[in-house]
Amino acid sequence: MQTKVQKFIKEQNLIPTTNPIICAVSGGVDSVCLLHILHSLNYPLVLAHVNHHKREQSAVEQAAMENLAKEFNIPFELLDFYDNGADNFQNSAHDARYTFFKQLAKKYHTTLIATAHHLNDQAETILMRLITGSNLYGYAGISIIQQEKDYSLIRPLLCVSKEEIYTYAKEHNLLYFEDISNSSDDYLRNRIRHHILPLLEKENINYLEKMQEFSTQTKESFNFIRKQSINYLDKLNNSIEASSFIKLDVALKKDILCLLFERYQLEKSFDIIIKCVQLIEQNKNCIYHLKDSYSFVIEYGRAYIKKIEDSCSYYEELALEDTKLILNQYKFYFSKKIPQNNEKYLKLWYNDLKLPFFIRNKKEGDFINMSYGNKKVARILIDKKIPLSKRDQIPLVFDRDGNLLWIYDLAKSQAVHNQKDKSDIFLVCEEVAYEK
Repeated sequence: MQTKVQKFIKEQNLIPTTNPIICAVSGGVDSVCLLHILHSLNYPLVLAHVNHHKREQSAVEQAAMENLAKEFNIPFELLDFYDNGADNFQNSAHDARYTFFKQLAKKYHTTLIATAHHLNDQAETILMRLITGSNLYGYAGISIIQQEKDYSLIRPLLCVSKEEIYTYAKEHNLLYFEDISNSSDDYLRNRIRHHILPLLEKENINYLEKMQEFSTQTKESFNFIRKQSINYLDKLNNSIEASSFIKLDVALKKDILCLLFERYQLEKSFDIIIKCVQLIEQNKNCIYHLKDSYSFVIEYGRAYIKKIEDSCSYYEELALEDTKLILNQYKFYFSKKIPQNNEKYLKLWYNDLKLPFFIRNKKEGDFINMSYGNKKVARILIDKKIPLSKRDQIPLVFDRDGNLLWIYDLAKSQAVHNQKDKSDIFLVCEEVAYEK
């Protein structure tokens, strides 16, 4: 088995450097064998062990792993993880483990973290994801190499079966521990292991190798599609152009959306992705609300994800001597001199001013009186093709009696037009640099 793993490491270029390898060792047969093989092949190692304190045996396992590190003359690193009562212990423990491994990689100036996943794990993972749902990448199961920003997760045992691992442990008289929870059918993975994999083996004794072939081919297909998705979103700055999107193959459409959701670290279920594909193909302005205060926005042929900020509702009174800054973007004030730069302004007659003015964002039913009659603010924003995400930010200026005088930079009321020939004061709005 050692020769088989050594060949696999070379073929897959799993260990391209001489830097230490952070080896995750639980004390089970898989990880103990992994450590033993890598040590036998003279790779520099760090034994990383996590004590979950869930079983009485945990202390014994920890002591055994410390002794193993001493025997191999390699560093021993420990994470004590205690159940904090969270609803999903498995997820929180998983996150804690991998955070620990990444910290060790930084400490020992390496990028390599090795875990002991093997072919049986691969088969179980693929079947689990087929049952529970995933995308193309997920259906491919466990990656031989998983590249992250600052490190690589490598799986040198993804060429051997559990049976081969047990045989190796027996041949080398290795001390390891069995987790009693592995015998329980309370978990989906265990049910697959105990009841489904034996049936597959009866159909084809080489089913594990076939599962790995499926994983490899699926990963290759995914990587081909993902390169195109990355190129598409990078060119459009993480947005989607409906006119080009609808011409793409459906597999690429789905993956572009999956990648977009991944970049925002959002849930990307099959139903959500299909819904977003349909919305883009309809190409109508809309907002589709997602979880975690995000929305999928489609406006004027462009789709993107936007975080819903805290309410931007505002209301400010403006007296003659005031200066008001709205949304850190619009600065309103009165001036007796006509602006000389690019500021927008209203020409007004001082004697007709009904002060104080007030400035707010739009509300349902707002309208402005024009020369041809009243027109709804919402209709003006649509006609001017103002993006949905911007419509609640446009300042509206009212006089003391509640008459809408100005939809900033879009429309002025008939009353304002009537004053322009005798104007002697200006309501000015400067757009300033937006500071979030």
